[in-house]
Amino acid sequence: MFGHSGELQIISVEQGGKMPAEERTGMRAGVPRRSSHSSIRSRRRRKKRRRILRSTVVVFAAILLVVCYQTNWFMQMPAFGRRTQVKQLQRKIQASAEEDEYPLELAELLEQNEETYDFVKNYTQKEAYIGKSIDLSNDYESGSVPLLMQWDKRWGYDLYGDAMIGLAGCGPTCMAMAYLYYTGDLSMNPRVMAEYAQEEGYHTPEGTSWEFWTTGAQNLGLSGQEVSLSENSMKAVLDSGGLLVCSMSPGDFTTGGHYILLHGYDNDGFFVNDPNRKSNSDKQWTFDKLSVQIKNLWGIYGS
Repeated sequence: MFGHSGELQIISVEQGGKMPAEERTGMRAGVPRRSSHSSIRSRRRRKKRRRILRSTVVVFAAILLVVCYQTNWFMQMPAFGRRTQVKQLQRKIQASAEEDEYPLELAELLEQNEETYDFVKNYTQKEAYIGKSIDLSNDYESGSVPLLMQWDKRWGYDLYGDAMIGLAGCGPTCMAMAYLYYTGDLSMNPRVMAEYAQEEGYHTPEGTSWEFWTTGAQNLGLSGQEVSLSENSMKAVLDSGGLLVCSMSPGDFTTGGHYILLHGYDNDGFFVNDPNRKSNSDKQWTFDKLSVQIKNLWGIYGS
């Protein structure tokens, strides 16, 4: 090659056309290369910074988990929290079986219906509710059929026969809803209705007898009569201002026996008040879906 002076300059080239190692290592895009010691120190600093960053993230995550645990933050998440709470309470009930702190029936109730969590959890404080005054003013609205739960803490721990209303009181709870709708008498809550059913002989070892919906209704100042299981018959009762009580076989509403209350219908199906599950009461049910589960039904009317 010719330099600026016009003299021929010879550049030594290694075999294979490569520049000598000294020249290659001394140049990087026209910039002298850092010393090897400087490059090693730089890599060490970068590794150190990465280690510090990872350690910081781990420590922050650990602190966050501790805070969440102490404040029950996870438990407040609707899906994750409630399911976790249910499992923890079920384990607690199983562990306390020998101490009789919780009846095992409550574990079964909770397994079948997570809506009962608060009722089951507060069983150990049941004395704060049993026999105490009950105010239904916030549950009743004139012209509407109130939705009452048999496992409401206000009456669910009281006995109906040898079981709690929360476990076996679907019949008295349905009748209490009908009675409130027709009379507006706020003194007739499910506890009082259960006492009435038991004192008048409508409670049996199997639960609430079918006579409760006829003679039992009549003695309350209402009227009740058996209805044939057909869509037209059911709608006729509702069209005439009546309510329907259905005795249900195992299916969507129960694993044993159960009573529900029907209070209206439209093109999408029947409106149901299920005293055991609010979620069943939040949707409508077609005749085809209900009819295969109904054992018997009665029309209940006001005086």
